[in-house]
Amino acid sequence: MRPSRRSKLLIGTIAVALLTVAIACRGPLNVQDGVTGPPFGGGDPNVATNSPVKHLIVVVFQNRSFDHLFGHYTPPSGQTVEVATSTSPGWTQTDANGATVSPTLLADPSSPDLPHNHANYLASYNGGAMNGFAAEEGAQSMGFYDSSTMGVSTFYSYATQFALADNYFSSVLTSAPGQMFYAVSGTDNDQFFSTQPVYGPCNDPDPAATANTNPNVGTQMTQKNVGWTWFHESYGQCTQYVQQQNPFQYFTSTQNSDHIQDLAVFYSQLQAGNTPSVSFVQMNPSHSGHPGSSSITSAANFLDQFVKQVQASASWNDTAIVVIWDEGGGWYDHVPPPQLDSQGLGIRVPMIVISPLAKKGIVYHQLADHTSILKFIQWNWGLPSLNSRNSNPAIDDLRGMFTF
Repeated sequence: MRPSRRSKLLIGTIAVALLTVAIACRGPLNVQDGVTGPPFGGGDPNVATNSPVKHLIVVVFQNRSFDHLFGHYTPPSGQTVEVATSTSPGWTQTDANGATVSPTLLADPSSPDLPHNHANYLASYNGGAMNGFAAEEGAQSMGFYDSSTMGVSTFYSYATQFALADNYFSSVLTSAPGQMFYAVSGTDNDQFFSTQPVYGPCNDPDPAATANTNPNVGTQMTQKNVGWTWFHESYGQCTQYVQQQNPFQYFTSTQNSDHIQDLAVFYSQLQAGNTPSVSFVQMNPSHSGHPGSSSITSAANFLDQFVKQVQASASWNDTAIVVIWDEGGGWYDHVPPPQLDSQGLGIRVPMIVISPLAKKGIVYHQLADHTSILKFIQWNWGLPSLNSRNSNPAIDDLRGMFTF
């Protein structure tokens, strides 16, 4: 029997509803097979640049302060690195039980997830005294790693071979999504607390959620025909995907677009030789190094395998991989973050540039934060500044870490 017009309309309505549910739960259907996605990030692979860098890859790890991960790093000969010593601010602290605590080596590569919201950071920072970590986060916040922990030597090795920054800070004294908002738009709308994105996939109900309508570097690049993609491991797989770590999901202009893809698409494009000019890479919890979800060893192994694949590709000679940690995660660092405005800077974090174009074996001391990446993208591809934080002259644009 032929379906009536009313039946067809009903079937169509149900189909749309099911598609909407599927997108909300899993994300855009065109990214789930792991091989689709616009070649070159939808841009012109021959777009002009102001440096030999034709491919920039930003790899985002989670929640480790500089002293926590690099406090026992030995720099190359002739270089110095700013690490905590017994005379540093906050070296000796008092925990909530009144016990005296100092930095202690962690034996377990899998560390606990510490409290890391705005109030926690303010208490730890303590007006720049850097002595509130133990009282606010517990004695474990004074823990650190060194090369005796499997995987840490991998981070140290890349820092020694290429360029490490020891004066690089998270952008704000809060947690996700604020840090990456600064990396891609130079502002978190003066919002100190974490919210869910309005848009899917995998977003949870949140009365505080609002659509982000600010301009961002993604829309800037699209307008200039610069190809770009945010590659997120396990994108749309809600048991493994952390939506607060994807800033572009919050923006009306970029959510559910072809510029957000599963990480598997990056590897396919790398092999095919058609990766975007600018790639952002966010790992799932098992590889991101986030305390409580991923060990230091797992994170280091991911980076090593990732870098080796890029090095083996045809694009390596004009590629720069910028490795960052998004925030301190509650772990002690002794350097008081400069307060540029009411939002931050936040706790100091490691940053490494891995590239044949990087200065080799240096420790870079210029003041930088996540907006430095934004500045570099804008300089290299001829894009304007987005706002006053983006153009703050106190913040470096990372060009000094390269040979050009």
